[in-house]
Amino acid sequence: MAEFNPGATEQITSIMQTILLIKFNSICLLLACSMLSPLLADDKPPTVGDTAPDFRLQTADGKTHQLKKLRGSVVLLIAGNRKLRKDDDRWGRAVTANFKGRTSICSYILGDMRNIPRFISRNFIKKQLLKKPPPVPLLLDWEGKVHQLYGAECSKRKKPGLYLIDQQGKIVFHQYARFDPKLYQKILQIINDLLPRP
Repeated sequence: MAEFNPGATEQITSIMQTILLIKFNSICLLLACSMLSPLLADDKPPTVGDTAPDFRLQTADGKTHQLKKLRGSVVLLIAGNRKLRKDDDRWGRAVTANFKGRTSICSYILGDMRNIPRFISRNFIKKQLLKKPPPVPLLLDWEGKVHQLYGAECSKRKKPGLYLIDQQGKIVFHQYARFDPKLYQKILQIINDLLPRP
């Protein structure tokens, strides 16, 4: 007759507990993956036809601008950085020349501030922008979160990213480009088609 071994019972109990723990962890992992997958799918940058992601950023004068509040107007976002400032400004000047004073279109430079050296203070940058303001409001994206949200690759492509957004908040045009009069005429035509006839 086999002898009772209390050590073997403890081993079996320990193995059973380990199996239950592995099962529990596997279920938790599956649940976490199923909850995260829709979020990960939404991380793709928006393209033409998508609703433009909402954001809220400030200009150097401390005014807050929120994209959602601009519904009803056509919006041109010029995503750039300090190395692309000349092209950013040229796009902004062109839009201002054609639509100055019209509330049915807004244009903003979306400034990616991540590549500014850390020893330069934010207050200094704001003062410089107030002294020499850009042709259209420059939204300060200090951490680059809005650029990431839009998947803007201005630094990589070395060109500003242009996003034209209609009155319902949909992206109707997107391209990376240095200022080009021919491309501007194309954008101008799209804007004119979107705006109500006077």
